[in-house]
Amino acid sequence: MSDAMPPFARVAATPATGRGGSIYDLGYQRYGGPRLGRRAAATALLRNTVKSAFGIGRGGRAKIAPFTLSGLAVLPAILAVGIAGLAAQAGGGGVLDRASPVRYETYHSLTITLLVLFCAAQAPELFGRDQRYGVLPLYFSRALTRTDYALARIGGLMLALLMVDLLPQFILFTGRVLVASDPVTGLSNELPAVPKFVAQALLTAGVLGGLSALIAAWTPRRAYATAGIIAVSIIPPVVVALLDSLSGSDLARWLIFLSPSDILDGANAWLFGGLSENPIIVKSGFPGPAYVAGAVVVAVGAIGLTVRRYQRIAT
Repeated sequence: MSDAMPPFARVAATPATGRGGSIYDLGYQRYGGPRLGRRAAATALLRNTVKSAFGIGRGGRAKIAPFTLSGLAVLPAILAVGIAGLAAQAGGGGVLDRASPVRYETYHSLTITLLVLFCAAQAPELFGRDQRYGVLPLYFSRALTRTDYALARIGGLMLALLMVDLLPQFILFTGRVLVASDPVTGLSNELPAVPKFVAQALLTAGVLGGLSALIAAWTPRRAYATAGIIAVSIIPPVVVALLDSLSGSDLARWLIFLSPSDILDGANAWLFGGLSENPIIVKSGFPGPAYVAGAVVVAVGAIGLTVRRYQRIAT
């Protein structure tokens, strides 16, 4: 029978001569640390959103747009403070300060376009990337709820916008205090402006951040979301101006509250106690608090619709 066996069956087994390894049965170990829960998860996502809005923790290309736009927003304040300091040394600070186009009440018009571009560049990344890559089920499978996720993302974007909007104002505030002949008197003169530009920054971050989050959440495609955010900022003022010039009816007057930029211009004019340079706002005749209320309604409505989007989104 042995002669009928194939040749490989008669070969004796030889031990392996190469380097061997060892297998250790470590088993599965339970997590023994503290379980921080839902609030900690939402706070961590909020911090991550703020960092991601500035490209922190991502590649170098992700930092170009946010830091460039932030630098451009700060530049007028730095130039205004430098010029004010030189003028104060020359003895003509008061005249130059009154003639300067860079003031608290005018800074909104200088930065609103940069803030829109900031939203157009960063909101699609914050809200669309998780949908495109299918990461949402990982978030929702833990303590974090859909509402927590939406509010953390929206809050992070609004905080980033608030930082970009407030930083140049505080630079302008600090510079005006320091270049004054008496810093104590300068501080008392500049302090009344702080609540005004803080309130305007909150309204701007709420309106622009809320609308950008809503568009980016409903449009995961980056190109479409970017175009939609820019269109919402550009098209409504043009449409309102055309309707007002063609009809001039009361309906055209009320349509101004469908234009986010016009709402923010009206709120800025009322907060600083000046007249708006926007002829549509001047012609409409609405009181200043109406624009503030309109901005709050737009921000709250956008946040609510974004939360509803994530409550109904399929994962």
